[in-house]
Order: sequence, then structure tokens, then C-alpha cells
Amino acid sequence: MNKLINYAKWLAKIILIFVNYPLLAFKYNFDFQFLNTLYMNGKFISKNRHAYNSLKINRLSNYDFSKESKLSESNQGILDKTLNSEYFSNLHNFGYGLKVLETSSFNNYDYLKKFHLYPANVFVLDSISELMEEEHLEDGVILDYPSGIGNLFLYLNKFVENVDFIGIDNFEQISREDINEYQKNVGSTCKTLTFEEYLKSYENNKVDIIVSIELNLDLIIENILSLRANFLIFETMYISRQKNLLDKIYTDYSLYSINESISIFKRS
Repeated sequence: MNKLINYAKWLAKIILIFVNYPLLAFKYNFDFQFLNTLYMNGKFISKNRHAYNSLKINRLSNYDFSKESKLSESNQGILDKTLNSEYFSNLHNFGYGLKVLETSSFNNYDYLKKFHLYPANVFVLDSISELMEEEHLEDGVILDYPSGIGNLFLYLNKFVENVDFIGIDNFEQISREDINEYQKNVGSTCKTLTFEEYLKSYENNKVDIIVSIELNLDLIIENILSLRANFLIFETMYISRQKNLLDKIYTDYSLYSINESISIFKRS
């Protein structure tokens, strides 16, 4: 009976989504999982218009990242052999990240492609630059969780000084050896640890920012919240669809900024 009820609810939602996005339904071959992502993103943004901050990458234009991108891209051979090569070898187009942007007012895709990053992480870079300008950073560490190869830190190192960058990963999608090889080749000294290793070595460290992009957050949300970072940066589409996650986040955080790609929460 429960299966039948859930199916009826999903069918009703499909009809609602189609009514809202008839042209997009045809454009994206009736991918209602994706259209549901757009629908839930839209609802979440509409509910939080007070915190809406349109998609922009203005601050990044002050820097030349061509060297960093060339370095990262030169390690494609490592990425092609990783456990999840589908993601690491296709950072720009993997999943729904770029598709979400295609339905927004953002149109500077050529600039996005200059970065060897999953699209949402480019907006993460710009947002961290903004937080720095507004003097929100307090000399705490910046964590990327899960960090994968750690290429976000390669770019952050361009404009964030005297801050420890630490990656947290369980090495299920990419091995520790592949990460270390990538980091060595790009000249990075960032550490990549498991969550347990991080707690053992940095338990008392102050955390300024935790970035968590391109993962189902329910798997690690408890770990993230336990670190009590000043700011959390998530991909909007992973939180807009899960009220239970938002309830947990809102216990100690308030929404600081939101756009179609990323959402930033500030500790209360």
C-alpha cells in the first residue's frame, strides 16, 4: 500500500512539474529527476529571497588562474584511472551542476570552463573571496569534505594566505595514492585525511569554512555539523530536496546566502 501511495504522490508531482516546465521537459527528454531538482531549487530560493545573491564570479576576474588550470589538467591521466573516473574525468559536465546553471540567468560558461573544477566550486571560490573581503575569516582552517583530488585548494592558494587547507575524504571514490600523486604533481602541500584522522590530529582546531559539494549530504551531515565551522557551503540542489537536512542545519546555522548553484550557512 505504501508503495502505491508513494507512486501516486510522485505521479502527481510529475504532472505539477510538467505544468511548470513544459518546454524544459521536452528539452531534457522528460528527465523528471532533474526537473524535480529545478522545482525544489526554485521553491527553496523563493522562500529565501531575502538571502538571494545572484550567480556571479566578479572577484575571480582579478586573478589569472591559467597556470593552476594547466597544472591540474596535465594530471588527467591520474584522473582517468581513479575509482570514479566518470566524475573526475568529466568535472565540467558531471551530474546536474551545469544543467542547473543552463536554466538560470548565468551565461558566462566560457569563463567557467577555464577552471578544472566542478562548476559549483567556481562559485565557491568567488564566495570565499567575498567572505575574506568582508573579514569573516578568523584564521581557522578551510575544509573541503569530501575533497577528492583537492583541486579546489590549488585555486584557493592563489588568494587565501596563511590558512591551512585540509581535505577530508574516505577514499572510496579515489585512492589516497592517486590523491597524493596529484597533489605532488601540482606542488600542493595540502593534507587529505579521513574524518577520524582529522579528529585525531586537529580536534581542537577552529574551522572557518567547510565546503561540501557534489555528494548526498545525508551521509556526512552529522560529521560536518560536529565540527562547528563558522560557515558551511553546500550545493543548493542537495539541500533544497531534503527537509530533514535543513532541520539539522538550522539548529545551529542560519542561511547567509543562496543562489541556484550554492548555499552558504553561517553559525548562529
